[in-house]
Amino acid sequence: MAIFCNSEIMGAIKGIKLPKEKSEILNYIDKNSDISEASKIALNKLDDKVYSSTEEICENIKIVCDLEVRNALAEMDLPADKNEILDYVRFRNFSEFVVRSLENLPDGHTFNDVSDICSEL
Repeated sequence: MAIFCNSEIMGAIKGIKLPKEKSEILNYIDKNSDISEASKIALNKLDDKVYSSTEEICENIKIVCDLEVRNALAEMDLPADKNEILDYVRFRNFSEFVVRSLENLPDGHTFNDVSDICSEL
């Protein structure tokens, strides 16, 4: 499962001097940015280790179905298949994070609600 940072997390870790341990990253974010509780929870799930790049941080964030994805799909008429979902988010210019996350949905499946979609990410 591919995981990517959402724009809020990317903004929060922008400018951090790496390498840093998880605790140092969390302290930096607490002092330097105002992010949602959902993003803080995601960052708190980082493995306890030293991170050398923002890419490494993003690869280790364990977001199953980010709020950004949920918000993007909140008004979508379901059921829908993967292609319909991707057309919907692309037509409405949602972020690359949302599109790339939803590209990981399995083909040949009809999704009945947002929870059904999230369970496949």
